[in-house]
Amino acid sequence: MHPFVSHKGDKIYFTAHDEFTLPEHKESSKIWYANRLENSWSEATPVDSPINDDFVFYPNQAKNGDLYYFDISKRGTYYAPNKNGKFPEVQKVAIGGVHAFISPSQDYLLVNSRNRVDKERKSDIYVYFKENDGTWSKAINLGSDVNSNFSETCPSITPDGKILFFGRYEEAGGESNFYWVSTEVIHKLKKAHFKK
Repeated sequence: MHPFVSHKGDKIYFTAHDEFTLPEHKESSKIWYANRLENSWSEATPVDSPINDDFVFYPNQAKNGDLYYFDISKRGTYYAPNKNGKFPEVQKVAIGGVHAFISPSQDYLLVNSRNRVDKERKSDIYVYFKENDGTWSKAINLGSDVNSNFSETCPSITPDGKILFFGRYEEAGGESNFYWVSTEVIHKLKKAHFKK
């Protein structure tokens, strides 16, 4: 689940469950990858990294290969800097929310999180902008161009940075639909944020 094709198109990362962990009998998930071959994909392999020391999911990459993911065990977003195709260390990202998705150039992160103003709304999509000092801004709600009275979740950005995809749980029985908007909604918020 949660597949992500690298910006070069040579790898696909995804989350897969491994054996049951005892005695809790809870499934654990790790991040795996497969390499693109001429007409198919290689056998899947778990990422050989401290990333997989925990229960993790929702992998995605910046254009430079840095890998972002959510650590369920620690309830936070982490990233692993790309070191020649390896991920020998992990670092916590100082943001809230889940399903963090990094922009190709790492200038912003998207998450879904409970609405901080209207507690009746279960989940909206927020953006964090990277400040000039390398820290992350406060979460900014994407507003009515994206969010609704339903729950929005799982944001992702196309490799060219032009389109935002997300899910909205608006169907009976908890089913969701996919939506997309131009990332111009994010760029407008970014301009307003850095004018302050």
